[in-house]
Amino acid sequence: MVAKISSTSNLGGALGYNFHKVEAGEAKVLLVSGMSVDNNGNTDMNRALEDMQRLLPSSMRTKKTVFHASLNPHPDDKLSDEELLDIAAYYMEKMGYGNQPFIVFKHSDIEREHIHIVSLRVDSNGRKINDSHEFRRSDKIRKEIERKWNLNTCKKQNIPDREQLQKADIDKGDIRKQIAGNVSAILKKYSFQSVGELNAVLSAYNIMAEEVKKEHNGKQYNGMVYSVTNSEGRKLSVPIDAAKLGRKYGYNAIHIHITRSKKEFKKVQPDLRNKVRKAMMMNPDRKEFVQMLKTEGIDVVFRENNVGRIYGITFIDHENGIVANGSRLGKGYAASVFNEYFNGNGNNPFLTALPKDAQVDQIIESDTPGDDMIAEMTGSLLDGTSHGIDYRELAFQRKMRRLYSGKLKRKK
Repeated sequence: MVAKISSTSNLGGALGYNFHKVEAGEAKVLLVSGMSVDNNGNTDMNRALEDMQRLLPSSMRTKKTVFHASLNPHPDDKLSDEELLDIAAYYMEKMGYGNQPFIVFKHSDIEREHIHIVSLRVDSNGRKINDSHEFRRSDKIRKEIERKWNLNTCKKQNIPDREQLQKADIDKGDIRKQIAGNVSAILKKYSFQSVGELNAVLSAYNIMAEEVKKEHNGKQYNGMVYSVTNSEGRKLSVPIDAAKLGRKYGYNAIHIHITRSKKEFKKVQPDLRNKVRKAMMMNPDRKEFVQMLKTEGIDVVFRENNVGRIYGITFIDHENGIVANGSRLGKGYAASVFNEYFNGNGNNPFLTALPKDAQVDQIIESDTPGDDMIAEMTGSLLDGTSHGIDYRELAFQRKMRRLYSGKLKRKK
């Protein structure tokens, strides 16, 4: 089981997120504790919001008054509603919220059914519920729940980040759920610095993300939509607004992710660039180039026009969870360089000299242990050798073998 906790001052937002899922048929209310219900024992957004607002004291020092938790069982744990309800009550009691008003929602919008709990962080007297070391306490309670209910643990090695990734298929129905599951897993796994780089990963699963301009009450704002595509990238579905998927899929969340990714990219840029360079120094054809990097855990995504000109290239480093356009590795790694080599005159710039900007990047970024080795290679690369290996000679031999092999086939 995975337990997550958040704090917010936006009570309407926390309740609205969950009740929106209820209205969409993707969630239901399991328990209402310490609040009013109708004659059928149910509540709705307006009733719950009014009840919780009424229970909040008029004067209090705490700004983030809302407690929002999610408990996510392992996919192999199939729990009944009664068991989920008991787990939620046990968790809230142990966390110190047993006497607080709270609502438990069961979500089924992704394959792994899970629960969300919304409560208040202050009591009726305005005193804040103890939140000291709450993440540590929550983790301890999570382990107790796993033992008490005999649940599977949700360690990283047991649930790979890419587990939920499957190609979206409109024939399977519920495309909203398919898109949400794939995008969620990708956001957890990969760092990227543009929506285009995000799409390089999404394209493998027949999904496309787009930034759009929207208008509400006369005001324009930025938004995100997601579509199911075919293998060529053509849309097969009506775009789905990110608001229908959840906040983490929206424009602001995606751009926060992009900003944070810049720091992660700097850590692995030299290593990724070095692997691409070493592959190119073998003078490969396009298929060989892709295969060489695949053995390093790196996929290559080419973007081409109708006549086959490469106008974009993106590297997906699955091991480090990094997605990067070629130009981020330096000018010498831009799409035009690869287009000239694979589709043009065949001259390989990686066998002559590194572009000056790439050399400067190497020096600037060689400020951490391990990067020195890459910087030391720069000088030897200028004459086409490294650690006694004559890459130009190897490349020439490969080229001759391909040429000779081609002539033999034609003679037959």
